[in-house]
Amino acid sequence: MRVRRTVLMLAAFLVPVAGCGPSRGDGNAGTLGTSAEIGEVKLRNVYVERPDDGAHRPGDSARVAFTVVSSENADDRLTAVTTGHAREVRINWDQHCDGTAEPVTALPLRNGGVPGPADRAVTGHLPYHLTLVGFTREVLAGTTVPLTFTFARAGTVTVDAMVQPRDPSDAPGAYACGATPL
Repeated sequence: MRVRRTVLMLAAFLVPVAGCGPSRGDGNAGTLGTSAEIGEVKLRNVYVERPDDGAHRPGDSARVAFTVVSSENADDRLTAVTTGHAREVRINWDQHCDGTAEPVTALPLRNGGVPGPADRAVTGHLPYHLTLVGFTREVLAGTTVPLTFTFARAGTVTVDAMVQPRDPSDAPGAYACGATPL
């Protein structure tokens, strides 16, 4: 009887613990950014980089980090991103992985993701990002910016991209089971 009670107590303890920690399936757990899906395309961890002094002001520009993937059989292209919070949104891609991300008219998705150069492995940060050019209003750290992503095949999806917090008091709350955001 004592062994059975111990096994039941151990099982009750392990079940909640097994569900904690980052997910490996979609790259979304433990992140600040917003995620969305449309058709075969997934946007993950979309966020606006933090302003130096707590706010992006009219005329300022900011970088938007994100990850985009598609099903391996579903080639597509990110053809535009728009927002009412900035005059322009530029799609930038360092397609040669030489350290220079240049504006492009579309970001291709092939074999599940944005292709890298054939002769070099892509490591570290992703070789693409967006630039919000000329904010049209003040945008505070910790708030969101609506971004509408348009794909050639999948269609259009809008996400509310979080503007990174500026100090620890603005940071999101702690994650369950002690997991911390990456």
